[in-house]
Amino acid sequence: MNGAVRHTTLITSPNPAKMTPLEAAMMDACNILHEAVAKGDSDRIAQVRVQLAEMLDRYESTGADDHPQPKWAVPHQRALAMSAAGDLHQSIVYEEIALENAQTPRQLEISLGNLAERSMRVGRVEESIEYFFRARDAAPTSVPILLTGAQALFIAGFKKESDGIFRALLGMENQYQPGTELTAYLDFETRLHAMRRDLPSLDLVMRKWESLRQNPGFPSSPASTSPSKEVPCA
Repeated sequence: MNGAVRHTTLITSPNPAKMTPLEAAMMDACNILHEAVAKGDSDRIAQVRVQLAEMLDRYESTGADDHPQPKWAVPHQRALAMSAAGDLHQSIVYEEIALENAQTPRQLEISLGNLAERSMRVGRVEESIEYFFRARDAAPTSVPILLTGAQALFIAGFKKESDGIFRALLGMENQYQPGTELTAYLDFETRLHAMRRDLPSLDLVMRKWESLRQNPGFPSSPASTSPSKEVPCA
C-alpha cells in the first residue's frame, strides 16, 4: 500500500499569460528535465540542472520577479525543479515551506495539490490523502486535485471512494473537450488506464471520452497538452 509510485509528470499552467518570462522559462526547463530523467539522459540532466539553478538564483534575487508573495513563490519554484530532477523528498520539503507562506486560496490550492501528488509518488499515501482533503477544502472543484485524490484513495484501497470521484466527474460536461484538465489526464496518465478495470465510474468516464473522440469532426487534442499535476505560479 505504501510503495513508491515511480513515474514522471509534466508541468503546465492554467494561466500562462500571467507568468513572467523567467517563470515560463523555468517551467519549460522543468519539463525538459522531466523528459531527460525519464529517458535516463545523464548529460542532459546535468546541463538542465545547471541552467535551472542559475534561473532559480536569479528568480530569488529579484524577489521572485516582483511576485507579491516571494516567500511562497521562491520555495514553490525550487520544489518544482527538485521534483523535475527526481528528488521528490527535497521537493516536498521546499513545497512545505511554500505552504507555510501561502497567503491566498490559489496558493494553498497549488501547494496542497502538489504535496498530495508528490507524497503519493514517494509512497506516503496516507499523507497524500490528508493533503488531498485539505486541497479539496481549498478548491472543491479543482479537477487536478480530484484526480490526484482519486488515485491516492485507490492506492490506499478505498476503491468505492475513488470511484465516487469519477462518478462526479461524469457530470462535468465542460471538461469533455480537447485540452481540458480532465481529458489531459485521460490521455496521458497511464495509471488511470490500469485503474479503470476496478472502477466502474472511471471506465464510464474513459468510454465517454473515447466515444467523443471517435466522432467525425471532433477536434483533436493539442499535441502539447499534458496533465497539470504540478502547477507553477500562474
